[in-house]
Order: sequence, then C-alpha cells, then structure tokens
Amino acid sequence: MRLNVIDMPARFPAQIATGQMMSVFPRVINLVLGTDRDMRSVATIDARDGAPLSPGTARASAPPDLDFSRRIRPGSAVAVRAGILRIQNADLTFDFRGAAPMPWRDGQNDGQDKPQYNQKRFSTGWFDAWSSFVYTPEPAGFAAALVADEERSAFNRALVRRVRTHVPELMHASVVADLPVAWASLQQLLGMGPGLTPSGDDFATGYILGFGQVSRKPDRIEFLQGLTQAARNRSRNSTDVSRAYLEHAGAGRFSVPLTALVEAIMSHAGNLPARLAGVFRLGHSSGRDAAFGILCGLAVGAPELCAHVVTKLDNPYLQEKIPR
Repeated sequence: MRLNVIDMPARFPAQIATGQMMSVFPRVINLVLGTDRDMRSVATIDARDGAPLSPGTARASAPPDLDFSRRIRPGSAVAVRAGILRIQNADLTFDFRGAAPMPWRDGQNDGQDKPQYNQKRFSTGWFDAWSSFVYTPEPAGFAAALVADEERSAFNRALVRRVRTHVPELMHASVVADLPVAWASLQQLLGMGPGLTPSGDDFATGYILGFGQVSRKPDRIEFLQGLTQAARNRSRNSTDVSRAYLEHAGAGRFSVPLTALVEAIMSHAGNLPARLAGVFRLGHSSGRDAAFGILCGLAVGAPELCAHVVTKLDNPYLQEKIPR
C-alpha cells in the first residue's frame, strides 16, 4: 500500500537516506534517518484526522481503518529513495514526491517582524489562559506543581520539587537577562518527566516560544539566543524526538497549535479556550507542559504576571485545588 504524504518536514532528506523506525502508534510513527548523531534527522508521520501542522512532522492521507502498529515494527530499517520511503518487512510505502514544503521561517528569535501588542489586552488574555490552565482537570507533568499537595509517588514528588525550585529561578534570571543562572536552572528541568518527549523538554519549547514574543530589547534577544543555543546543545542527551523539537524551537519553528495559542493570548482572542484545548490534545502531557512553558515565558514580559507565577510555585501548600 502506498500512502501520499501532504507535507515535507524541515530537514527531511527526500532523495537518498537510510535509517530506523523508532516508535510506532496506531496513526503516528517516528523515525530517524542518518547514522551520525549530530547530523541525523528525526521525522514524524501523522495520519490522524485533523493532525496539526508541526515542524518535523509529515501529515499523510491514510484509510481510516489503517493501524500502523499492526504493520510496522519499531527498530525496522527504513530507506528513502527518490522521494519514496520504504520500511523493512512492511507492506507500506510513503510517497513524498508531491509533498508541499512547510512554511517555516528560521530565525524567529531574532526580534524582527514581531507585531506590537496592547499590554492591557495581553495581560487580560494571559490571566484568562492561566485560569483555564490551572482549573483544568487531571493535571499532568509540570502542571502538578500548581496543585495543592496530595498523595504522590516519590517520582512525582521529586518532579514537583524541581519545578517549584527551578522555574522561578529561570524566570527571575530571564527578567534580568542573566544567562548563566537561567541556563543552570533550565538544565535542571530538561529531560525531567515521563514520555517520549520529557516534560522538561516540552516546557522548554513552550518557554522559548513565549519568551521570544515579549523579548524586544537587544539584551533580551541576545539572552534568548544564548539560552536556546544552550538548550539545543544539551538536547543531544535527550530522546531523539525531543532533541528534534528543541532544535526546531531554537530555529524558531513551532507547532501551529502552540503559535495559535500565543496569538490568542497576546490579542485576548475570543477563541482562546478552544486554542488552549487544542494544545492540550498534543500527547498525554506534552501539550500541557508546552502550554505551561508558554505561560511562564510570556509572563516574563510583565512584572505582575511573573510575580503571579512565582508566588504560586513558591508556595508549597497551595490553597486552590483543581475541582474534580
């Protein structure tokens, strides 16, 4: 069976390449092409209905009853020849020859072409998004640090302690553009948490996006460039999929649900709840962690917002509980 691919992911070698299948889900697969760790490319093929436009992800047209996990084994060899992706021992091929290049522009963290925003509308939008985020049931990942202490596993207790310690440090350091302190704090978060992309890496992606929107002064732009470069270098120690997303974030490429959420917050758009819900649908906890990172990154642009987040995280016995 040959499936047509709609999008050409950034850095996807469409001519000649070999690699390996990493993980397989019913409608999503992750693969790596190339053998040199510093040069290889990670790609995702997503056949879900309404799959979001994301860097490094190719959306594919597939029959609704097609289940990748029944046809493809993780670890299988893959090869690209003349725009056709083939998988060892699988009766599936993916045709990239008609795929459209994705509309990503590198260098979005350079401070250029950023629209001006109304501070009052931005603050109102941020508080509305924050309230929706805090009061969403079933907190996962880093969001657990915003919930009153309950019975947790030892792993989750350690995760919460790290979030409450190092996220405020990161935000304080970002306000004054102190790169050494900010990087020391972010290093304590990267790789933390469960999942194919750990919570700390998803948070970092969102933080880079959010902080980039409110960084207009030269010292903050330079600070953000240094922080993102450090995160990209450190990401070599993370999972391949997570490393790929951090590299895209460092180049200013983000999933459309994330950028749509930022736009809704900045303008206090009426569809803000729907856009936040769209981010939550990105993985089990990946979307929530990225949304938390976005909110923290944006908060650095306004003292009252930054203080609000830090106050919540500094308090080990939060008074508010998410309603069940």
